[in-house]
Amino acid sequence: MSVARYVNLSFVVIGLLLYVILGEVFASVFGIFGSSVNFAVLGSKFRLAHLLALVASAGVAIWLRRHDKIHSYAMEVGSELSKVTWPTWKDTKRATLVVIITTLVLSCILGLMDVIWGALSRWFYS
Repeated sequence: MSVARYVNLSFVVIGLLLYVILGEVFASVFGIFGSSVNFAVLGSKFRLAHLLALVASAGVAIWLRRHDKIHSYAMEVGSELSKVTWPTWKDTKRATLVVIITTLVLSCILGLMDVIWGALSRWFYS
């Protein structure tokens, strides 16, 4: 896919995520005022909060897409990301294993230092 497709897809994903978040926010706000405010628009699952979230998130996604500075910045980021050399699956697994082992070793060292420091503190203050 071209960079423009990825950028446009990212605006759609931003709109969808905003729809999910705003749907919960609007439902919570309407919950304060009672269930009669958040009436069903299309069936029992699609309520006024969801309609408002859909309109707001679509508006934000369209505004982001049509805003020249934001769109050109997103296109620049996309073109730079297309130049990145991504690691292979084998390299990713190896690096993840190194991080896990390092975390475990340092956790053991810090835990041992905590036990020693606690014992010294108890001995000193008793």
